[in-house]
Amino acid sequence: MLMEEGIKSFIAEWLTSALPNIIERDLSLPLDKDYVITVTGGRRSGKTFLLYQTIKKIIEGGLASHDEILYVDFDDYRLKNMTVNDLDKIILSFEELIGKTPKYIFFDEIQDVKDYGSWFRKRLNARIFLSGSSSQLTPLNIANELRGRSVNYEVYPLSFKEFLRFKGFIYNPLMDYTLQRGKILSFLKEYLQFGSYPAVVIEKDKVQLLRSYFDSVIVRDLSIVKPNITEVFASFLIANYSNPITVNRVYNYMKGLGIKIGKDTILELFSKAKETYFSFLVEEFEKSESKRRANPKKLYIIDTGYPTALGYEFSISRAMENVVYLELLRRGCKEVFYWKGKRREVDFVVSKNFEPKILIQVTYAMDKIEEREMEGLKEASSSLKADEGIIITWDYEGEVDGFKAIPLWKWLLNSK
Repeated sequence: MLMEEGIKSFIAEWLTSALPNIIERDLSLPLDKDYVITVTGGRRSGKTFLLYQTIKKIIEGGLASHDEILYVDFDDYRLKNMTVNDLDKIILSFEELIGKTPKYIFFDEIQDVKDYGSWFRKRLNARIFLSGSSSQLTPLNIANELRGRSVNYEVYPLSFKEFLRFKGFIYNPLMDYTLQRGKILSFLKEYLQFGSYPAVVIEKDKVQLLRSYFDSVIVRDLSIVKPNITEVFASFLIANYSNPITVNRVYNYMKGLGIKIGKDTILELFSKAKETYFSFLVEEFEKSESKRRANPKKLYIIDTGYPTALGYEFSISRAMENVVYLELLRRGCKEVFYWKGKRREVDFVVSKNFEPKILIQVTYAMDKIEEREMEGLKEASSSLKADEGIIITWDYEGEVDGFKAIPLWKWLLNSK
């Protein structure tokens, strides 16, 4: 009885409350599909507000009224410890309050309900949207739970275009060579230094909020070992982002601090970090899978504000490289590698079916490109025969030795 009262209390509150103010994200979810729409991504990346954005579009489009939409947040104190059998009670409670079944169902933090997939496999009369933050709600786990009856969308912190929107700044290509260009570069530096979590972008005390996010990751996402050991691991990743990394390097570092931890546990921590969208490892472009596995990986993190929050020195060049990688993920690039030649490296090789398509070199250049940056591109272009090679700079634009140079802000805003 107490559970049912909690359910009705939550639903009544949802039905009588207005939607929160929403700054629209570029990612949109389909409204007319019969399969389940799932949303995954790192903690605090904006998944819940994407659901609210979708609800708003449904109402404004006349597809359903507010009282025909059911939204449930399983992280709410009234809905703790729910089982899959309690999901029927939610629908019955909605019907008792409204007198009809919902047309659209939005379940947030669904991973808190064990074996949720068995319920959705039987009930697809309504349009269903699921979201959550946990290694339990990964694309692979969703596929296992829903048996192929879902399509997943990944949410990352704000793109630079979205960042400017949150700042109330409207980009116009005609302003490229006006005084407002300086404003864009100022915003870009803030974007790199303090990251792009939606709430952080509009918060005055950014460092304190970012630090709380980091603590949440330690406790809730990477909790396979003691919190003090997890913090050392996560801090080491943040200190070394946009650099090559190996399990041995992490192991030796932690061993040097007197921490007893096995290499298998470190591998598991890396796996957890990837599952929860905290960090990403990029392999060297090699056709031999065994070489790709054996060679050092390049490390990137979900948000470049974390180094600032933890007190590390701000590196524009490393932040630029990290932001380019995240933008490639947003653009749906599934095959992203780095390339290492005899003398130089190239930051990114974007391929399709393992055929190189685009080479990308990232450099903090304002008025000229250093020859060492060109050497890597030239060598990689000759070796890989990619379709295109570009240099992403701070604010230099032009053509160098047949390669196009484009400022980072312009590349980010000219999303394809």
